[in-house]
Amino acid sequence: MSAKSIAFKKVLTLFFLMVPALLFAQREQVNLKVRNAAAMRKFEYHQHSFFEVVNGKFNASLVSSNGYVFEITGISAKQLKCSNILTQNQFKVILIDNRLNKTYVSNSKSKGLVTIKCLPNGGYELLYYGEIYQEGKRVNVTATLSGEIAHSKNLKTN
Repeated sequence: MSAKSIAFKKVLTLFFLMVPALLFAQREQVNLKVRNAAAMRKFEYHQHSFFEVVNGKFNASLVSSNGYVFEITGISAKQLKCSNILTQNQFKVILIDNRLNKTYVSNSKSKGLVTIKCLPNGGYELLYYGEIYQEGKRVNVTATLSGEIAHSKNLKTN
């Protein structure tokens, strides 16, 4: 057997082992990392992200089953375009820890980016990487939220 055929078989085997794992992996996630402090609980969720547009501003949130609420808010609906990359001054990030009664937010010191991807089903995927703060404590966050925008079709007004 040649070296090329051995390498091809290894790549093919790896492909067939990795594809099922990727299909069953949770697409949405929020990872929280803190340096030089007590580690934070893992963000565990069972419901999908919620996306909405209110007064021309896009908001996305993901609620965990263990007391966290993660939100990306204030994105102009006009900025919601495929492959668009937003800088920290174009949105706000909030993490609410209901168990410890703490709120972490992005501020002027925060560095962060949101990448917007369009999904084949018409939905969106937001990829966030950045920092949030609570009383000087910095938390590095990587998050993936995906979903469709909730439309106000069934709302009634007086």
